[in-house]
Amino acid sequence: MDKKKNKARIVLLVVLAVLAAVWLFFSFAPSKYKSAVIKEVSTWPFVRKIVGMSVQDDYEKKVMDESFDANQVEVNQHVAKKLTGYTNIALFGLDSRDTEMNSGTHSDSIMVVSINNDTNAVRIASVYRDTMLKVTNPEGRVAYTKANQGFFRGGAEGALSMLNTNLDLDITDYVTINFSGLTEIIDSLGGLDININEEEKKYINFYLIETRKITGMECEDVTEYGDVHLNGLQATAFCRIRYTPFYDEEGNKYPDDLGRTARQRYIISKIVEKIKKSGVSSALSLAQSVMDKNAQGTPFIKSSLSYNDIMDLIPAMIDYNIEDTTGFPFTLDTPTINGESMVVAQGLSYNVQKLHEFLFDEKDYEVSQEVQDISDYIMDYTGLGEVRLKEDRLEEETAEGLSAEGEEGAAEGEAGEE
Repeated sequence: MDKKKNKARIVLLVVLAVLAAVWLFFSFAPSKYKSAVIKEVSTWPFVRKIVGMSVQDDYEKKVMDESFDANQVEVNQHVAKKLTGYTNIALFGLDSRDTEMNSGTHSDSIMVVSINNDTNAVRIASVYRDTMLKVTNPEGRVAYTKANQGFFRGGAEGALSMLNTNLDLDITDYVTINFSGLTEIIDSLGGLDININEEEKKYINFYLIETRKITGMECEDVTEYGDVHLNGLQATAFCRIRYTPFYDEEGNKYPDDLGRTARQRYIISKIVEKIKKSGVSSALSLAQSVMDKNAQGTPFIKSSLSYNDIMDLIPAMIDYNIEDTTGFPFTLDTPTINGESMVVAQGLSYNVQKLHEFLFDEKDYEVSQEVQDISDYIMDYTGLGEVRLKEDRLEEETAEGLSAEGEEGAAEGEAGEE
């Protein structure tokens, strides 16, 4: 008995010594070393268990979607095998007017976030919410309709199935956030410094009218344009603008809904940039703030990711770098179908090929038969054929030209022989 007591005391002393050392380290060590230590110790079973004693239950009650059923998500197993080496997560920004974060709510923003597990490079692709895709509801009824109907008809499981079915993906995890959530996160970071033009200033104030009502939060109008500092509510209103073009830092123009998704990606990159500059302690404080406010009766963020999933992602999150962002589809038209403006991929199969090239550096990706069938149906239904990106057309024209020169040379050679 005494031996057992002594052993328990020794274990307790070791635990206390480790915790004391960690506390001292995080009190005085430079930020870059803190990051390296967190990255390393997050993989230790002992540390995960100790941290889990104080965090896991809190996270699972306040953030994790315990009703989510990954078995209800359709995944093409052939495709999943090809995507090893990447962690893919869907991010849904919900157009939620209340506390509802399940089916019956439209996903105002749909993003595929892909993390390269070897390099920790992150690439983000926005799927335009009005994109015509095949959507199947829980009862099996199929409709070719807007992508934001995936979440509305089938919740997170239905939205993930829609992305996997139409885009040859293997996503089984998601994060949802509503207007209040985005506002809270940006405010927790102290706001964001961004550049806006005079038209964007006008529309921020226009959208603030409704955004104040939706969130129940108050803030002043934006009074200047150029380089400005926006608080959470103002930045959220900025993300909703769709009536004036957005110009990125390279000068590329994004009109209408393409501009809105480009603004959303821009704000996400600014959030990530600020979190990285703020350091590990600020990131941990932000995470705790999200959990605390999420539990105060008005949930604004939900996720399928478990505590262990989050711990597995810590090394990537510390070293992550948003390498590139884009919108999907790449070649598109915006016809009016049944009285509604739609975004139609000009060749869904071609656009899915380009998506896999963007996300996974897979240049010669061959789409599944299911995607090809969906692509053929959409082209037949809309009358819109395949259109390729300019660089691909130039590449094909160059290849055709070289082939023609080769044939001409061969013909001349044969003539000479005669």
